[in-house]
Amino acid sequence: MTSGEETTDPAIERRRGRPRNPAIDGAALAAARELLAEVGWDQTTMVAIAERAGVGKPALYRRWPSKTHLVFEAIFGWVDDATPVADAADPAEWIRRSCAYSLELFGRPEVKAALPGLLAAFRDREDLLTTLWTDFGGPGIGMLADTLARDGTGDGAALDAQATMLFIVGGAMMLRLLIADEDAAGLASRMPGILTGGVAGPPPAD
Repeated sequence: MTSGEETTDPAIERRRGRPRNPAIDGAALAAARELLAEVGWDQTTMVAIAERAGVGKPALYRRWPSKTHLVFEAIFGWVDDATPVADAADPAEWIRRSCAYSLELFGRPEVKAALPGLLAAFRDREDLLTTLWTDFGGPGIGMLADTLARDGTGDGAALDAQATMLFIVGGAMMLRLLIADEDAAGLASRMPGILTGGVAGPPPAD
């Protein structure tokens, strides 16, 4: 278990399965995002989230077995949204859109505050790490692989698509964690061109 992590107890676990109230879910997820941006990972506890949301702590544990799971859903709750690259016309457009979305996502205050704690917690929560890669990267990777295959990449399309997503997600995450916002714009603007030059052919002339 990660240091400082809170998890449900067996008695609460046995009561799991009640219908979820969307109002409680929404209040708790919003409270988690607010607290992360205001006080950071360590002080965003289940108690603090419950108090901010105006719900009981047991209600949170009926929905999420730990703070890690709640925060994960709060900041990566895009899994039901349409992927931002769904209608990209070609690999270059896919890369530009994916870069823009990833840079925006990892630049959100609540995401930047949560990432160090989540990255540490992922060591003990392989289920969440798998979910992050599958839900965040899976649909887009499949679309890019199909596009690359049509463009003649052949058997390497799937691997090229996965590698491209790794570059985008890893680059966006590290840029937001390591580089001050005022210094990030120039680097962010270079990312799509470097990737399109390597994967989707040379970038178009200005």
